Amino acid sequence: MEESPWHEKIRGYIDLKMLDEAWNAIEQLPPDERSSPEAQELRIIVMLDRGRLHDAWELSAVLSDLHPENHAGFIQGAWCLHARGETERAIEHLNSGPASLRDEPIYFYNLACYELALGKKQAALTWLNKSFEMDPPSRAKALEDPDLAELRESILNRD
Repeated sequence: MEESPWHEKIRGYIDLKMLDEAWNAIEQLPPDERSSPEAQELRIIVMLDRGRLHDAWELSAVLSDLHPENHAGFIQGAWCLHARGETERAIEHLNSGPASLRDEPIYFYNLACYELALGKKQAALTWLNKSFEMDPPSRAKALEDPDLAELRESILNRD
């Protein structure tokens, strides 16, 4: 799906860490776009980048409830919980998403991070390999991800 020009603009602000500009651009959208699931997802990302985990979690939970087809509520919500030290709850939240969430490589990638944080190295490798099968470039990201440092040798030695 092609992103709208406003989405691309706001995403650019976020990528450049221009969080005030991103937030202001969201607030200046027409009401129907400002309340869209896509705008809510961008709000969550800004909140996360600002370290506002509680606010990001609350908005993620609302997005999950109202728009389960927008996977960001589950992906970002689980990340919020994990970042707050609630990793088992993060896995539960991620797994509570619609079946279509399992079509997303990031689902398996994040699940690997959470399992590893819980000391389940083999489960983490299984989920990470599934992510790599779906999205081969994610392997390079995993090699740089500090959350997966413990698996770096296994990732490098993967056929």
